[in-house]
Amino acid sequence: MAETPPPRERLDSWKAIAGYLHRDLATVRRWEKGMGLPVHRVAGTGRSVFVYTNEIDAWLSASKAVDPAPTLAPMTAAASPSRRPWLNVGLGVAVVALVAGLVARPRSTSVADLRVEVTGAGVVARDAAGLEQWRYGFPSTYTVVPRDPVLVTGGASPGVYFATSTRGRQAEDRVEGGALTLLDLRGKLQRSFSFDDVVTFQGKTFGAPWAVMSFAVDEGVSPNQIAVAAHHYTWDPGIVTVLDANWQRRGTFVHAGWVEVVRWVGADRLVIGGFSNAHDGGMVSLLDSNALDGQGPEPAGSRHHCDSCGPAGPLRMFVFPRSELNQVTASRFNRVLLSTAPGRISVHTIEVPSDGGDADALYEFTPALDFVSARFSERYWEQHRALEVSGRIAHTRAQCPDRDGPRSIKMWTPSGGWQAVTPP
Repeated sequence: MAETPPPRERLDSWKAIAGYLHRDLATVRRWEKGMGLPVHRVAGTGRSVFVYTNEIDAWLSASKAVDPAPTLAPMTAAASPSRRPWLNVGLGVAVVALVAGLVARPRSTSVADLRVEVTGAGVVARDAAGLEQWRYGFPSTYTVVPRDPVLVTGGASPGVYFATSTRGRQAEDRVEGGALTLLDLRGKLQRSFSFDDVVTFQGKTFGAPWAVMSFAVDEGVSPNQIAVAAHHYTWDPGIVTVLDANWQRRGTFVHAGWVEVVRWVGADRLVIGGFSNAHDGGMVSLLDSNALDGQGPEPAGSRHHCDSCGPAGPLRMFVFPRSELNQVTASRFNRVLLSTAPGRISVHTIEVPSDGGDADALYEFTPALDFVSARFSERYWEQHRALEVSGRIAHTRAQCPDRDGPRSIKMWTPSGGWQAVTPP
C-alpha cells in the first residue's frame, strides 16, 4: 500500500510562513535567500509569495541530515502547537542546525550561553546571539503575572525554574492561582507545584487560590531544595514551604500578612520579607528550614494567630513601623523588599512610592539577622523637603527626630519576645 503523502497546504504571505516556522520575518527571508527555503512568487507580481507546507517540511528534513544536532535543540511548546503536530520534532532539530551551522561551520549552543525570559505569553530561551532555542507557552485564557526565572545548570535537578500568578482576562477578575514550574534545559515540563492549603484564623478559613510571589533554589546542597512563598489573594495570610528533590514538602510556615520574597542564607536558613498585619509594618524573618512547621509569633487566640498551624516560631523577626512620610502621605503599606550578598542581607521598605523614585528606608543585617544599620534614602529627604514647603510637615530635616535614620524598630526572639531595638 502506498504511503500517504504529507498534507499539502498553501501559505500565501511572509507572515503566514513565519508563523508556520515560529520565526520572525527577517529570519524567514534570510533562509529563503541564503539557504534555499522553497518560497514561490506569484507570476507577474514579483513580490507576492506563497509556499506549500509539505515542501517546507521536506526542506527541514533534508537540512536536518546535513548538520549535527546542537547541544540544545529547540522545542515547540505544547501550549503553542504548530498546525502540524508531527512538525514539532523535525522543526526542533532542523531550524537551529540551519541557522547555527550551514553558513559557516556547525555551532553548538551551550547551557552557559542560554538566556531565559518569562513574559505574560510564555517562557523563551535564546542563545547568546539572541536566536530562539525553544518556547514554552502559557494558556491564552488567563493573564499571567511572571516572576524572574532561575536557570540551574548543576545538581540533581538542572533546568529552568519560574513562578507565575494567574487571573482571568477581565480587569476585575481576582487572582486565580499560581504555580512554581520546572522545565528541563530543552524546555520540556518536568514538575509543577501550587499551594492548596487551608488555614484558619479565629475561625475564618483561607484556602486556594494562593498567588506565588517568590522562590529560591538552594544549589549549595545536593540534591537541590527549593523554598516557595505565596500569599492569599486577599489580605491575609502569607505562606512559605520548602520542597525536596522530589518536590515533596518539608514543612509550612504561615504569617499574618503578605510574604513577598524568600531567599536562602545558609544550608538550612531562610530569610523572608513582607508585611506584618499584626504590627502594621514591613517584616523580615529568619527561619530554620528543618523546623518550618509554625507561624509568626502572635498570641494564641488573637486575630493574627493561626489556629490550624504548627507551634514553631521564627528564629528572629523584625518589624519596621511606618515612617513619618508614610503616615503623612497616607501611603500604602511599607512592605519589605530584600536582597542578599555574601555576609549581608539588605532590606528596604518603600515608605512613599513615586514615579520619580521611591522614598525608602534602608536596613542592613548579617546572615544571622543581626541588626547592623538603618538610614533613610536621599529620595526620602527630598520628599520630606517637598512636604515642608507644602506645609504638611512643620520641621526641617535638621529638626526632624528621624534625621539620623529610623529611631526604633521591633525585634522578636524566642527568648526575649518582642522588644524595641535602636539602630547601632
